[in-house]
Amino acid sequence: MKSAIASALLALAALSPVLAQDGEGSVFAPYPSRIRIGVRGREIVLSWEDSADITSGYAVYRHDEFPDATNFERAMLLGYSDNGAKGFAYAPVDDKPYYYFVLGRVPEPVPEGSPAEYRIFIPLRNVPIEPVALAAQAAPPAAPAPAATAGAERPKAAKPRLSGILARADGDSIVVSIDAVGETGRLVVYRGTAPIRSSSNLLDAALAAIVDQASGPYRDYPVPGVDYYYAIIPEKDLVAGVVELKAGVNATASPVSLKAGAFRVGLPSSGAASRSMPLPYLVLTRGFEDAKPVTAGDPTPRGRTLRAETEKAIASLVSTSGSTTRAERPMITIFPEDLQSGGGGEEYALRSIVSGYFSKGSYAEAVRQFTLYLSLPRSDANAAKARFYRGQAEALVGSYREAFFDLLQSQESYHIESSAWIDYILEELRRR
Repeated sequence: MKSAIASALLALAALSPVLAQDGEGSVFAPYPSRIRIGVRGREIVLSWEDSADITSGYAVYRHDEFPDATNFERAMLLGYSDNGAKGFAYAPVDDKPYYYFVLGRVPEPVPEGSPAEYRIFIPLRNVPIEPVALAAQAAPPAAPAPAATAGAERPKAAKPRLSGILARADGDSIVVSIDAVGETGRLVVYRGTAPIRSSSNLLDAALAAIVDQASGPYRDYPVPGVDYYYAIIPEKDLVAGVVELKAGVNATASPVSLKAGAFRVGLPSSGAASRSMPLPYLVLTRGFEDAKPVTAGDPTPRGRTLRAETEKAIASLVSTSGSTTRAERPMITIFPEDLQSGGGGEEYALRSIVSGYFSKGSYAEAVRQFTLYLSLPRSDANAAKARFYRGQAEALVGSYREAFFDLLQSQESYHIESSAWIDYILEELRRR
């Protein structure tokens, strides 16, 4: 206890120079004071005194260590409180001790490149000097154990699960926090521009990251000015093919976005003719008076008389241009493993398209889904397989030129299958 108090006093002395003077004799103090933390049943209850310098409310956090500027990134945001509320209640899902603390929020608009809160940590004002935990629940009296029998099953432990998700904008990034019960293993983070309510929505979402459960909140740097939704799924659930999405539990119910034009996310500065986020736009750099007339000159090529030797060679080529029989379309190829529901990550997404659209004859929709799938970086093996399937689907809907290039790129991995389709497509193109 003495060491904790000594550390708190040292932290207070180190932080005192950041309190800026505002006018004659006044001090700018953007933080609450007299923080009190108690336990009420299965809830942690916080109370504090408002600061006159805070006008946009407060943000309540928790941390497994004493919070400071070096470890704040691993703190978890619990929620917000308005001015005058002077209190906050939170129900933890475990009995571990945590430091609960309160930060004042910066008024809108937040200065470019600055955090959304005043990150000032002062012991006994807005940060406690000791962690607080719920009292461990007493175990109910054990019932008399029945006589052991051979082959009797042992009681199963509670299944690890995700219990809450929160996404918020912080400067030039979006911070995604997740609560979990038990050891869920590695977590797969998805980002989409539409609500993610079912496994089919994952096909239109982007795989943002794969993180460890103990790594703390995930910080994402998407394109500013676009509304984003997030979903987090345990990797082992994806591998098993069991995907469950619930709003507020492991999928965000409301969108979050970065302020358009406020941040460049590490990109170099752009000129007037560069790409505009998130869609391109047309920049006119010349007036109509500078343009040349569209009808200037006759672009029609003039006829020429060929020599006799050239005419003879053309006639010979036409006469031997090939057989008049029509090439037969090859059999559609679907690999058996792609009709199963196993796998995880990008492999699971590819199999969902094959089994959900391509195998059922929805070739036009399959082309669109494979295009969305290939819009993100994929492994060489999965990219080659996706192009092979998309090439077949494009050929079946009559897009022979697009199919030719897809099958040409997949020929190295699927030589026999792709070669038959390429021969068929070339014959169709020749007859057009």
